[in-house]
Amino acid sequence: MNMSRLLAALAALLLVPAAARADEGGCSRWLSPALAEGPVALGFLSADVSTGRRACPRTELGLGVQGNALIETQNLYGAVTAAGVVSGSLAVRPDLEVFATLEAPRVQYVQNASLTGMDVALGQLTVGATWAVLSHGAFVLAPGARLQLPTSFASPRTRTVGAEVGAALLYRPTERFDVHGYAGVDGDLGLGAAASLPRAGVLVNVGVEYAFFRHFAAVLDANARFGRRAVLDSVAPSLGVRFSAGEHFGAELGASLPVLGAERALAAGGLKVTWRL
Repeated sequence: MNMSRLLAALAALLLVPAAARADEGGCSRWLSPALAEGPVALGFLSADVSTGRRACPRTELGLGVQGNALIETQNLYGAVTAAGVVSGSLAVRPDLEVFATLEAPRVQYVQNASLTGMDVALGQLTVGATWAVLSHGAFVLAPGARLQLPTSFASPRTRTVGAEVGAALLYRPTERFDVHGYAGVDGDLGLGAAASLPRAGVLVNVGVEYAFFRHFAAVLDANARFGRRAVLDSVAPSLGVRFSAGEHFGAELGASLPVLGAERALAAGGLKVTWRL
């Protein structure tokens, strides 16, 4: 009889997901469920490639626009890229999230001294997952992976595939304030008639977020990217303001500005609205 009880207790311990315990940690302390969490997901590549990821799983749908501008008057060259962004995430368990982001469409306008062109096409699709493997008090650690799928028709002779592995960290001592971070390694490869050599890079993100009210928060991030174009691709601070209405609707307005490195874009910006389920 005692052995039966022991086996039942062990089975219950193994079958209860770690996420049930994660609910007692930092992920459950956020002031308003509709306010966005984690880094401002703005970068200078396609979709959400090489951008920070939050540690806490959420189930939500998002629609947004984002873009960046590259203006080089000395070279008589300019390019403006904009994309509609459809995103979604599903908290499969309280500690496990799967997510996806699609650029639909992606528009690029380019002009140099003699030529002008505009391209409208389906952009990149990324899919990924994060797993909050550790939740202890105010701390949450969530490793994850992301795949970049070859859906873009922006270049008819090339399809780009890529992958990223990384980990998100959260420290949330109160329901209004947190420190978050992300570190990841990513790479991509161009396939097709105009194939390109593999590229790899490293992203390091650290930021803070403070909720002034249940319906308003601000986030400030520092992002450093290495290795894709140069030893130092960019150091880019990002600022975001976040709003919520009720328990489900949220919005975020963000901008990122490279201040050091080889990144040629002047700035990136975006607006995103979400519905948390």
